[in-house]
Amino acid sequence: MPIQQLQQFPFEYECSDEAISGLAPQVVADFCEVAKKYASQTGQRLTVTSAKRTLRHCASLMAAMSVAQLEGMYCRNGYPDYIRSMKGEMERLGRNLTVDEAYEILRNRGEGFISSHLFGAAVDIATEGLKDAALLERLLAEHNFTVLNETSLGVLCIHASHRNVQRQIIRE
Repeated sequence: MPIQQLQQFPFEYECSDEAISGLAPQVVADFCEVAKKYASQTGQRLTVTSAKRTLRHCASLMAAMSVAQLEGMYCRNGYPDYIRSMKGEMERLGRNLTVDEAYEILRNRGEGFISSHLFGAAVDIATEGLKDAALLERLLAEHNFTVLNETSLGVLCIHASHRNVQRQIIRE
């Protein structure tokens, strides 16, 4: 996606141009609608803090998390083997994992799915200064997004995964 198109979005972003341009077209279209409606009702532009990620970037974020954060974010639909492995290693080592340690666990996991960010189907939206989180969550749900407000886990964002983008297993 050319940089000129990125600059015309009805939202701000604090992640890289590559992260935004790596989003699936349907995610961009639906999120732009959400951002326009939210701005028209609140006068506030949304800020995207994260979009498409690499597996290594995902590993770097996960390496900095506590077990409680990992479980809260990645165990909503069961307890994946990669979280079990990370937790076991953290307990064995008595510390958080390094990025390389977390990355190796993710690359070699038995189960496939980790995050919709890995294939451009999710965005994180900043909650700091957000005027109306309930409105935003409702608009996202109306536009094909599953929503998780991560502030209760100590992460100041609302995670929105698009429901209509097919999940992919990313191992590199």
